[in-house]
Amino acid sequence: MAGRSRVLGIERAFVPAAVAGLVLGAGACLGNAKHEDQDPPWANGGSGGSSPAGFSSAGSVPGGFGPSAGGAVSITITSNECVPAAVMGAPVFADQVYSRGWIARREFFSWTTDEQVAELRRDQVLFSRSERPGMGPGYAFTILAQLGQNQAVLDRARLAEVLRGELFAKARYAWSEPWATRMGWPGEDYGGNLLRVVLKPEAWVAAVRNGDLMVFDQQNELVPLADALANPARIGAIFYEKDAFSGGPSCGGSFVSGSNGYREFVLGNLAMVEEWSLGTQQIRDRLSANIERLTTFLERIRVCPITSSAQQWNLAVCCAWDAPQASLSELSAYEMSLAIPSDNYLAVPERIAAMIETLQGDLFEPDPLVVTPGSP
Repeated sequence: MAGRSRVLGIERAFVPAAVAGLVLGAGACLGNAKHEDQDPPWANGGSGGSSPAGFSSAGSVPGGFGPSAGGAVSITITSNECVPAAVMGAPVFADQVYSRGWIARREFFSWTTDEQVAELRRDQVLFSRSERPGMGPGYAFTILAQLGQNQAVLDRARLAEVLRGELFAKARYAWSEPWATRMGWPGEDYGGNLLRVVLKPEAWVAAVRNGDLMVFDQQNELVPLADALANPARIGAIFYEKDAFSGGPSCGGSFVSGSNGYREFVLGNLAMVEEWSLGTQQIRDRLSANIERLTTFLERIRVCPITSSAQQWNLAVCCAWDAPQASLSELSAYEMSLAIPSDNYLAVPERIAAMIETLQGDLFEPDPLVVTPGSP
């Protein structure tokens, strides 16, 4: 996630060999395609353009699309016609869509490093870091600071100050599904070890979005700010969305603008954690289920991959998060399930294949640690 839990790492703009066959199979499904000495539109921010800030080019693609060690070979779409195969049943990610219609969650997943896993097993302290050295607090806390200075709504200002104080002073960043944050932003790696965190049924979730602060219970009912301020220890997570208010995509008018958007959960209040775990069969099964879904999604969308630039796609996806959805397609369900619409998540075969390969590499032999805070 963005903010204090970031861990720099290798970039994943490649097609792993283990799933190269799946990607190469897309070649026959792309309409009139021809080999050109240039990257496809999604690789460099648009045909003939350069990568926008924050996104990488496709880079080396062994056995797949884009330049390879054997020469600059890629595939360019030359036909506007795209007819996806008929699919029976609901879109793959239909039940993982995260919308403003239901903010609250109890189950979260957070990626972490080998070093932190060793600490977790040794000390069994879930929240131990206030920020990553050199990066400072995450954007969510910057916006909370601004809300705390705005005295127009006094209860909101006071609650914002509480949330950026000791209650969430040490935190982890998380999402409701593992796959949606594993790849992160190009050039960053949050670690390949997965934590599962479950909040107590009575836990509230604060939402920081559109320049406002609201609190929801697990029935998705609004909690009055006065009640939340009187009982802040019941807030178990903070949902934050980087939108126009905080420099993210501006979706009004006839065009969109702004920098890259994303969304995340911040966990930090141990009093509202019912259980946290790592290395369990349950977590491994969740990873396997993610891999299975992504494999099905790859088969369904490889006929009609995204052709816009990564930044254009990010803006479109973030703006769609708040737009009414009459119905879901395969692509829109995937986009509505994302936390980080980065270049690494662009809906093209090699990106999905890279995600599958990464998650396969994260599978582990169970060595369970299950902790119930407050228990002997």
